[in-house]
Amino acid sequence: MKRLLILMTGHTAPEVQAAHGDYDRWFIDAIDRSDLAYDVHDVTRDEHPVGEVVDGAHCGVIVTGSVSAAYRSEPWMGRLAGFLREGRRAEPPVLCVCFGAQLLAHARGGEVNLNPRGWEIGSALVHRTAEAPQDPLMAGLPESFRVLATHEDRVEKLPAGCVTLAGNDNASVQAFRAQERVWGVQFHPEATTSIIRMLIDLRAEALTIDAKEHGLPADGHVERLIASLNAPDADQGRRVLQNFVRICLAE
Repeated sequence: MKRLLILMTGHTAPEVQAAHGDYDRWFIDAIDRSDLAYDVHDVTRDEHPVGEVVDGAHCGVIVTGSVSAAYRSEPWMGRLAGFLREGRRAEPPVLCVCFGAQLLAHARGGEVNLNPRGWEIGSALVHRTAEAPQDPLMAGLPESFRVLATHEDRVEKLPAGCVTLAGNDNASVQAFRAQERVWGVQFHPEATTSIIRMLIDLRAEALTIDAKEHGLPADGHVERLIASLNAPDADQGRRVLQNFVRICLAE
């Protein structure tokens, strides 16, 4: 049985863990395949180089989201950044999600900042670039599609050699390819509308303040975010994760 490695970069809120599990569980539940096994490695606690954890038994690697910020260095980030920076062709495919995508860009010389437009959370509309149709991670996605998101940082500038695959007004880099078989996505293809709804509820007061500070109508802001989750095809981004697993199993 092929094995997928999930690199944990932190933990979600305790309330969300109780209802939906932690970041690793989101991926395992979303993938939902009986022909895959999973290894979970917490990179925030293990002081060994991350590359030592990846071996020939893994058909793919996923780097999770985090409450940390790529531009606020923590001791463990250097070990993960080293792995993401090396990018040897012999390694299995890698998908970096949200914080993972930001650290991937940062590790390779890109720029990651606190988003001047404020939080992006809920179901967001993103748009493919001209390069996307040729990339296997984006297979089957329409020109514009809705994704589940929760982030207040964004990739401001990609490193040289990276290719933008999707973006929107809030974050021009919503998906990118760092090299062949190494990708980053700003949104959460593993999340569900129930998970995002709970995160919105937990952050309701902060999100209202954030909207006001960024010139958005504060009254009814949280309700509009929740309503976005009821949009048709609110989580089309899930296809990205399905595509990634397909790529891994084809190795």
